[in-house]
Amino acid sequence: MNSVEERVHHLFDAPRAGEVVRLNDKATVYQKDHGWMTPDEARQRVEAWSDHCAAQGLIGTNADKVVLSLFDKSGAWSRPWEEAGYQVYRFDIQENPETGDVNKFSVDFFGDWFGDFDGLDIYAILAACPCTDFAVSGARHFAAKDADGRTVASVELVHQTLRVIEYFRPVLWAIENPVGRIERLGGLPPWRLSFDPFHVGDTYTKKTLIWGRFNADLPVAPVDPVEGSKMHRMYGGSSLATKNARSVTPEGFAYAFFMANNAVDHPQMAISGKYDRLCSRLISEAVKCGLTADEVDNLVEDAYYMDLNDEAAEQLLRDELTARGAALHSYADTGGQFAMWL
Repeated sequence: MNSVEERVHHLFDAPRAGEVVRLNDKATVYQKDHGWMTPDEARQRVEAWSDHCAAQGLIGTNADKVVLSLFDKSGAWSRPWEEAGYQVYRFDIQENPETGDVNKFSVDFFGDWFGDFDGLDIYAILAACPCTDFAVSGARHFAAKDADGRTVASVELVHQTLRVIEYFRPVLWAIENPVGRIERLGGLPPWRLSFDPFHVGDTYTKKTLIWGRFNADLPVAPVDPVEGSKMHRMYGGSSLATKNARSVTPEGFAYAFFMANNAVDHPQMAISGKYDRLCSRLISEAVKCGLTADEVDNLVEDAYYMDLNDEAAEQLLRDELTARGAALHSYADTGGQFAMWL
């Protein structure tokens, strides 16, 4: 890894302490103050999140953004993004051995098969990497898997995923897995989010960790986990069908993740993620002054990507903010907060 000063992106930076979220903490506070939601109440909340996705889809705001969803046979994690009008591409070897095989990904692969997505921005990359060789629930088999090459093959899938993320440099990326050894073996930064399905409307437990760069402060719909740890009770065994059943992303989580990370509701994150070497507070001021993502692109894209001149890009933003004289007066009343960027 290059030194911080030499990096051309901050995709794999470790989350700061305040960015790490244990969703159980939010659910516990809610339960203490309000009690558990009933399943019907939780369902209504998840449906409201779904309606929010559909409303964005009708507007068409997201049509120029692409989401890549890897190891996605069910389509559950990426479905809210599709409903919201993002162009979603799902990859799973079970669905298509040719285009779904992550091991075949390369620069030529994305150009030949998908035309590099017509040059559109890759907004998000979601990856539910196979967990069989990582999850602590299967620790008794680790030695055999390490010896016969299965672990190495699974680690390579993680590394391929990271290569895709670095190639496209999306605004956000996320890798999902149960508690286990994927972080250590796969070379991931520390995890950013932990959750159980009952935190977001499903009445069972399955502690899951998410690594990546995204907003982990998800909304919650906490219900009593009356079904307990049902996965291996209901979907036990080693067949592919039962593994698929155990790995389906909980619906409530999928919608909660969208609510916390979509571009319409989080414009500063959408811009900062694309231009992650620039001062995030400066971008925040630009958003507050009404600059859109397209306007920021027009201002800084060449300086940032072509010239790799961050100082010039930031100066272009400052100049634009200065030109919007009316906005300067409004910030003067906040105690000079804005003056530091001029």
